Amino acid sequence: MIVLLALGAGVWWFMQQSKPAVIDEPTLPKTPTPTPQTQPCTLESMKSQAELAFVQSCLQKAPDSAALLEVINVAKANKHCEVAQRLYANRAQNGDIQIATAYAHEYDPKYHQASECFKEPEAATAAYWYETILGFDPTNADAKQRFEELKQ
Repeated sequence: MIVLLALGAGVWWFMQQSKPAVIDEPTLPKTPTPTPQTQPCTLESMKSQAELAFVQSCLQKAPDSAALLEVINVAKANKHCEVAQRLYANRAQNGDIQIATAYAHEYDPKYHQASECFKEPEAATAAYWYETILGFDPTNADAKQRFEELKQ
């Protein structure tokens, strides 16, 4: 009997040793498929994120001036005024002349079109943005002319 028990234990031990080690294959995290909520510069993202978070994620995408103006127009149309102003200001202060010009026009009495976000023209603010343009492009004739007219 003892021999049978010893033989059984030996077979069991041998069977345990001969099993190949099972190695789990590492699984890579799945990349989420983009949805409107994960796209950085969409109206859906604008509605679902805090304003600053939206602005930061949208600007990280680095849209060109024309695309950013479209985002700004969507923001204005949907009364996300702080988003529009932050997008304008960020790019204008970083030397985007097209954006800076559009921002100056929002306040310039000559070009102003009343909206929920830009209700009244503000000559001093327009002059500031024209002056900002001139800091990046001193030869910009339009900015120089409007700056001079607004400073009078």
